[in-house]
Amino acid sequence: MSRNGGLPARRAVVRWAWRLFRREWRQQATVLALLAVAVTAAVVGVTVGYHSTTPGAGRFGDARQRFTLDADRPLEAQVAQAREWFGTIDVIGHREVPVPGSTDPVELRSQDPHGPYGRPMLRLLTGRFPGTADEAALTDRVAAQARVGVGGVLTLGDRSWRVVGLVENPGDLYAEFVLVPPVPLAQAESVTVLTDADPARFAQYRERHGQPVFEVRRTGEWVEAAAGVFSGFAVSMLLVCLIASAGFAVVAHRRLRQLGLLAAVGATPRHLRLVLLADGAAVGGAAALIGAVTGVLVWFAVRGRFEPAVGHRIDRWDLPGWQIALVVALAVLTATAAAWRPARAAARVPITRALSARPPHPKRARRSAATAAVLLLAGIGALRLAQRGTAGADDQLATTDVALVVGGTLAIGLALLFVGPLAIRLLAAAGARLPVASRLALRDLVRHQARSSAALAAISVALAIPTAVVVAARVLEQGAGEGNLSDRQLLVWIDEPGTPVPERTPERLASIEARVLRYAATLADPTVVPLDLAIDPAESPRADADSGSTGRIPIGVGRDGGSRTVGLVATPELLRFYGADPGGVGPATDVLTTQPRAGLKLLSATGGTPGASAERLPDPRYGSLPTTLLTPAALQRHDWTAVRTGWLIESARPLTQEQLDAARDVAIAGGLTVEDRNKRGGLLALRAAATLGGGLLALAILAMTVGLIRAEAAGDLRVLTATGATARIRRQLTSATAGGLALLGGILGIGAAYTVIVAGSSRAQLDELTRVPVVELLAIAVGVPFVAAALGWLLAGREPRSLVRVRLE
Repeated sequence: MSRNGGLPARRAVVRWAWRLFRREWRQQATVLALLAVAVTAAVVGVTVGYHSTTPGAGRFGDARQRFTLDADRPLEAQVAQAREWFGTIDVIGHREVPVPGSTDPVELRSQDPHGPYGRPMLRLLTGRFPGTADEAALTDRVAAQARVGVGGVLTLGDRSWRVVGLVENPGDLYAEFVLVPPVPLAQAESVTVLTDADPARFAQYRERHGQPVFEVRRTGEWVEAAAGVFSGFAVSMLLVCLIASAGFAVVAHRRLRQLGLLAAVGATPRHLRLVLLADGAAVGGAAALIGAVTGVLVWFAVRGRFEPAVGHRIDRWDLPGWQIALVVALAVLTATAAAWRPARAAARVPITRALSARPPHPKRARRSAATAAVLLLAGIGALRLAQRGTAGADDQLATTDVALVVGGTLAIGLALLFVGPLAIRLLAAAGARLPVASRLALRDLVRHQARSSAALAAISVALAIPTAVVVAARVLEQGAGEGNLSDRQLLVWIDEPGTPVPERTPERLASIEARVLRYAATLADPTVVPLDLAIDPAESPRADADSGSTGRIPIGVGRDGGSRTVGLVATPELLRFYGADPGGVGPATDVLTTQPRAGLKLLSATGGTPGASAERLPDPRYGSLPTTLLTPAALQRHDWTAVRTGWLIESARPLTQEQLDAARDVAIAGGLTVEDRNKRGGLLALRAAATLGGGLLALAILAMTVGLIRAEAAGDLRVLTATGATARIRRQLTSATAGGLALLGGILGIGAAYTVIVAGSSRAQLDELTRVPVVELLAIAVGVPFVAAALGWLLAGREPRSLVRVRLE
């Protein structure tokens, strides 16, 4: 027989561990819940990452290539040429038509719903596809904007169609269009040709026929999300490991006296380690099963809300099966591996110290800090190498790049585990002047360094995940300078900017203005700024070939060989809205502009006035707000007249869909056009959900780990109570423990998230990181610790059941 007892001894130890597991099911349930929450987050995370990439079917259908042909040459001849070259093709026609009451035109798309390649690009929601030239199907937003449903009549420009159905592009939910049957190509402004040709033959076509605007479908669309999916998966598994390590460290210390007794009767260190390893495998298996089922159910619940964020439909049962199976398998392995470190530490405790249940001496934080620095530098280096490799290659990620991203992210995450002891010691040192109870709680964290650092690392990773999400969402979110208007603003135009201004009576203008002001009065604390432009009354009205209207050409501003910008009049109301002082404009100034001010000239219908004097205009932040204004002094010098062209309306609160619909009704009734924000802050909800979800996850982990830590210190609490400690002291102990760990976790989590993002970003992407989600970061760094401390204060303070009865092991 082996000197270690062989298989019978190991079997006996495993049976004993199983009996302990059943006996201490309440304590094991806490660790089990910790692991189940982490596995749930991992399952949801890998599923979200798997579906975050926009599918190619939204743009290509079943084709591999697509190219665009413009009407600069006869489209019939170009399409016939493509059909002769490729054989089977699918042709989609495009034409933009104006929408009454809106400055944004809508796409009129002529497509065969049963075409050879374009079938996946259309999905019927209700009704049927159009079959004749007088029938059309609409996307939901176009139907809402036009106030027409199935069975109604849609009128755009000089054409009308009977609406027979509602459709969408399931691969691109942001696409809004009016679907009509295939029409003669002469009616289209451009066509998209889908084909599934051999790459070499497609390249030959481009060389022979003028290099049309083209796209080639990527061979592995999911590879785009591979780095993000596996990085998130790796971080999730790291979170599982850290949570399990924290829980098993507490369990190991609770069983220290039992392990000491087992060692006293002849058990070897290998047997002692096997006890906790068997316990870890049992807990990991149960947690993996519960977490996987819960994660799939959570995904079913959030799938509908996730679809608008990514812009494509997702099949409920389209789950990344092998990734979820890998999560389950690795959760068991991770839980077992997480038990190794506490088991190894417990097996090394001398028998006499184990029988007294004293914690081991804390190791020096200097060594763990050095290890953390090495892991941090290694992680940054791996991410920089992956970024350099991606930038130098095509837009296809290599397997080595994915491995570098995953390895670098894991290294930075593991650094949190080794930096924990130093951070906890620094926190205890900084709290030297705190009340006695708070100092005791922080010193207790230092005394039990192994479990505290593991718990801190788990909390840090739990807060780093939502930090990375909100930072990425803030970068991707449309910034103020990139948007046309704020979500609180509307531009109401009497005439399209730049079109001739027809003659209108004062009574007609007063009627239009009264209608606009009545609408503005329905908004929250509205600001209405009139917008005027300048015309030369000495000029004769003329017809515009593009718009078909007749009137006077507005005065513009431009340069020799440059574009012409219509200048609105710098009225006092508009200047105050921009934050400028109307009295600060010089009397000789002609133009206020955000553009370069050299070489400007004033342009009328009959010619230009060079050498216009210009001053700087404050940046209006939004693209559709005027950036060039004519001063009243310039109008007076040239005998020009200011005429009303529109209004800028700003509400104190974001405009609702009902208010936008009411604005369009006013515009249609008055012959006006309305412009609102063309892209809503769709990622704002994602940022809020990530912050709330990450905070709740961190609080759940914190509550469970603090519960384990304080439950293990029940003996110390009985001693404190026996010596006169009040309920307030007991509350302070728990509150300081929870608040201290949450504060350190928030700081380390934000630092780790930014380290990963900065190290994995290109130089151009670094500029985007200046958009800092301040509110969300404050919620993570300050709000979570405050809530944790408050909950610790409210839920603690109960007096121990007995001050003299100690549970026998």
